[in-house]
Amino acid sequence: MNKRALYLLFFAVVCTLSVIFGKAADAKIKATFTEIGYQKDADYYYTFYINLSKEEVTSLAYIQVQNNATGQLLKLDNFKGTVSYWKGSQFTIKDSATVSFYDGDKLVTRKLTGVIEGGMKM
Repeated sequence: MNKRALYLLFFAVVCTLSVIFGKAADAKIKATFTEIGYQKDADYYYTFYINLSKEEVTSLAYIQVQNNATGQLLKLDNFKGTVSYWKGSQFTIKDSATVSFYDGDKLVTRKLTGVIEGGMKM
């Protein structure tokens, strides 16, 4: 084989390995967030996630917001809140959690309280 063919073969192997191992790394990062349940109101469906790999599991790691009418996932602007175990695999929001997101061009802010339905999914 000439030098050019060896370089192309090497390049193909490196690209293939980076695609395979790159996707595995992404899957590991996403696995650190655990879904702990949901809340819904007349307009939106909120899914809550925490990071179980940290000692402090009470801070929310992420909130996903979905429009009830269209099913569309909405772009998150900001969120803040803590949770605590309620009973079994269920959690409750401590005091309140605030989430801001865009529904189209409109920025919507909601204050969420109470029990998170559904329970933990691993």
